[in-house]
Amino acid sequence: MITERSASARALVIISTIVAVLVLLLATAVHAFSGSAPLETTAYEVRAGDSLWSIAEGVGVDDADPRAVVAAIRDLNDLQGSLIHPGDVLQVPAGR
Repeated sequence: MITERSASARALVIISTIVAVLVLLLATAVHAFSGSAPLETTAYEVRAGDSLWSIAEGVGVDDADPRAVVAAIRDLNDLQGSLIHPGDVLQVPAGR
């Protein structure tokens, strides 16, 4: 026999699942229709003494904030941190 408490719990789980699915669908739609052009990139080979910050400043992307360029470099290369090594080849935003 289903008690009132278990029926309420089941309804809460169903509603929560529906809300989660709707949020994911909305996020996917916003991303798909964002209309932003793909970021043009170029390859950059890391040299001794380079840091993500120095690379970001040297790329020369329309006077962009180096913090945003560092974030873009990390995203483009799936970097979890800022550790890079000489000889690494990174995709970086193409300068204009």
